[in-house]
Amino acid sequence: MSDIALFLRLQARVSAFLAELPADQLAALADGRLSFGVVDGGSGPVAVTAPVASALPITVAPKLRKPAARNVEFDAEAVVAELRACETVAEATQRLAAHNLSATNLKSVAKTLNIPSSGTKPDLARRILNLLVAARSKHAGLRAG
Repeated sequence: MSDIALFLRLQARVSAFLAELPADQLAALADGRLSFGVVDGGSGPVAVTAPVASALPITVAPKLRKPAARNVEFDAEAVVAELRACETVAEATQRLAAHNLSATNLKSVAKTLNIPSSGTKPDLARRILNLLVAARSKHAGLRAG
């Protein structure tokens, strides 16, 4: 008989034995206050050496769940309007960073402005800021100068 088959038979017998025990004895087994003995057919107890589990209680950490996704729609138009109101690139950069936009939301802002939404987040943010603030201040400087 293979080791796996022997293990499965033994596991089934131990499970059946434990199923018949009252709750207080199961708790005592779990706490280490009660232990198993091995008896050989009729010849009496047999000495079995097995590693002793520590007496420390076993704790199971609760499963962490991801927070439920909020069904809040992102308003790209509001972000565009806020960035257009900025006077300097530094101010617009600071406001854009304060929004902490995901890549999806940043792409949504780019689509609102009809600019390509490919590339990394920093590249996309730079293109958005160039269109909304830097280009405007550049043209204002050219008109004044």
